[in-house]
Amino acid sequence: MLAKIILVHIHCTFMATIKYQIRSNRNPANIYLRLSIDRSTNLRRKSGYSINPKDWSGITSLPKPKDEDLKNLSVELKRLANEVEKRINVSNSIGEMITGQWLEEQISSILNRKSQRNNSRLFVYIDLFISRLPYKELRNGRRGVSKSTIQKYETLKVKVLEFENYRKHKVFIEDVGLSFRDEFVKYLMEIDLLNGNTTGRYIKFLKTVCLDARNNGMATHSQLNQIKGFTERATKVYLSIDEIEQIEQTVYDRQALGNARDWLIIGCYIGQRVSDLLTLNSSHVVRRSGIHLIELTQKKTGKTIAIPIHPKVQAILQKREGAFPKRISDVNFNLHIKDVCKEAKITALVIGGKMVTDPVSRKTRKQYRRFPKYELVSSHICRRSFATNFYGEIPTSLLIGITGHSTERQFLEYIGKSADDYAIQLAEYWSTQSAIPKEGTRLHIVRNTGTK
Repeated sequence: MLAKIILVHIHCTFMATIKYQIRSNRNPANIYLRLSIDRSTNLRRKSGYSINPKDWSGITSLPKPKDEDLKNLSVELKRLANEVEKRINVSNSIGEMITGQWLEEQISSILNRKSQRNNSRLFVYIDLFISRLPYKELRNGRRGVSKSTIQKYETLKVKVLEFENYRKHKVFIEDVGLSFRDEFVKYLMEIDLLNGNTTGRYIKFLKTVCLDARNNGMATHSQLNQIKGFTERATKVYLSIDEIEQIEQTVYDRQALGNARDWLIIGCYIGQRVSDLLTLNSSHVVRRSGIHLIELTQKKTGKTIAIPIHPKVQAILQKREGAFPKRISDVNFNLHIKDVCKEAKITALVIGGKMVTDPVSRKTRKQYRRFPKYELVSSHICRRSFATNFYGEIPTSLLIGITGHSTERQFLEYIGKSADDYAIQLAEYWSTQSAIPKEGTRLHIVRNTGTK
């Protein structure tokens, strides 16, 4: 049943009248502009704006002035009506026929939209956004994003299409406001069964796409700037130094597991992404100022870094006569290191996320509960183990230089450290420093001037 039609009257020359309407209880509801030329000629087209019906005032026939965004929406509606009124007067003065197409073109022109309604569909625009990613100029001066970044937006596109099918209603860029954000989050977490962190990342990607559309002159929701992604603190699974030594001392019958074990140990002591780790060879080992280093250019960041060779890594290279372990694919590495850790008895129960296939629906979803740690091991554990094990032992700025994180805050979130953890580390550092005699400090001997 249609919601009660709410109108705002703005009188025009030549007896024409402009009225705004909302015609649905659905949130968001499109705001229509209705143009009445005479008793028999009424034209109605979408204004390009939408609103939560609860935010519409029946008294003022405008958005309720609850916040700055709604106030701005009122201003925009009045501006649109005034501009249409001016164009009606001009068209009437030159005898131009005013039709539904004419009204749609005027609204599009006023809102700086080139009648590209199809491209304003969110699913379609995400596809357009993805097509431009290989040519995007990055802050570091490089051009084109990584394959993993493109894949994230490809997945977002799929999620949006699935959400449209679930709603049985197309989503347009201008629909993406706070109400849409809440509805999409609920769908992702309760229907698609995604965890909070994954859902929060999708919201961040969604906002990025919509901001890009705005920068390209497309109409967006007045609440877009208020949309925020989110993260939830989760258990960070890593291998401790003791567990790494346990793996090192385990004897493996399968040559493939021994090879994967050596890659795993190297990874835990150099802290690189798997895309950089598994491409290492003897040409990456150099000698600078008498120190043996591993030098490489990170694929994702484009940064060239140098890492001192840890004794554990050196032992593996010497065992292999200076060569790195045999080349292995990412997929096989992920499979083998689970078996490596299982045979090394890395079986403590820890909370983590694992992809599990539902026997009834046959859908695969990430489930969070207690698993034996070896089941949660993946190639990413190398970098996280390095960062976590050496945090507090090596200055954080040096660790960031090796792991390739952009900021210290990002690094601390990565290893699951809070502001309190950082404060404790700093306090311990100050305590240590205060116990070290400063250069130039002298020991003063107080002579005993008393008599025996």
